[in-house]
Amino acid sequence: MPIGSDSLAAAPQRFGAEPLAITWKQQSGLIGLSIVNFILRILTLGIYHFWGKTEVRRRIWSAIRLNGEPLEYTGTGMELFVGFLVVLFGVFLPFLLVGGVLVYAYGQQSGVVRAYYVLAYVVFFFLIGVAIHRALRYRLARTRWRGIRGALEGSSLRFAWTYLWTAVLIPFTLFWIIPWRATKLQGLLSNDMRFGNRPFRFMARSGPLYGRFAIAWIGTIVLFLAMSAGVGLSIYLVAPPAAVPGQPPTVSPGAALAIVPVIVVFYLLFGLIVAWYQAGVFNHFAAHTSYEGATFRGKATAWSLIWLVISNMLIMLVTFGLLAPVAQARAVRYMVDRLGIDGAVPVTDIMQRAEDPMRRGEGLSQVFDVDAF
Repeated sequence: MPIGSDSLAAAPQRFGAEPLAITWKQQSGLIGLSIVNFILRILTLGIYHFWGKTEVRRRIWSAIRLNGEPLEYTGTGMELFVGFLVVLFGVFLPFLLVGGVLVYAYGQQSGVVRAYYVLAYVVFFFLIGVAIHRALRYRLARTRWRGIRGALEGSSLRFAWTYLWTAVLIPFTLFWIIPWRATKLQGLLSNDMRFGNRPFRFMARSGPLYGRFAIAWIGTIVLFLAMSAGVGLSIYLVAPPAAVPGQPPTVSPGAALAIVPVIVVFYLLFGLIVAWYQAGVFNHFAAHTSYEGATFRGKATAWSLIWLVISNMLIMLVTFGLLAPVAQARAVRYMVDRLGIDGAVPVTDIMQRAEDPMRRGEGLSQVFDVDAF
């Protein structure tokens, strides 16, 4: 039964504080849905993409269960389609038209055109931050459990500004701002999240992440140096570059082939380091996120995260993206399976909130191809 203001008035303490368990119920038919979506996208010249994405989300949302009851996704394909058109014709086409006019008037190599390109790059990067915030706001507003809506408050412009200036500092800090930046951005999102009329709380600090980050940072440098030495050694052991007077040395096909195992090993070890760090971030953020007295608990591991990424990449590559919904469902299931909830939530005290006036869905995030989570 939906928990709303009317039911609360009739029985304000019917359920009391309720422990929550999040689980995944396997959904059948995703492969068939993927095939149908693929065919319909071709027949409609891509327009059906938005309706297909909506149906995939409904399947994935319904597979997520809180205390055995599914989440409900209420977004529509038309909202996604309209949002995409608004961004395409209201943002990107004007940028392209102005750029074309400037090139025509001043020439491709003029300072005016170059300055415009720099401005466009900064604006687009700022819009990526706006896209992340608005996409999360839209999805939460279209998510219900027991009839209660989610929401994201706060300003997308504030989030985007933080997203931009912290990104600018990444190279200047030799990447050491990354743990602080991730914690800052997660805090902006999590503390603005609501379920009903009650807020989430995010109290994490970035300090505990720096031990892992330092190991990952040093490990990456060591790996890069080892790869460089390995590439050079492989070339000279197989076939030294032929020296032709007046021309740069050339590498034989056999020597080039010998480089491949070195690069593959580098990326596998680098992926393991990154996954180990990201698993720590997931668990740290989960442990410091709470909702009405209940706290979350992350159980991600480096090996499980690597397997998820590699297996999903294989699914996408082998099927040329046809089974993208299957890969998306596997990614969500991974998070659900590795997320625990400790404590109880007074669900009968949660009131319904006003409906979000947002009527267009995720236009920016679709154009930039960024995810809200």
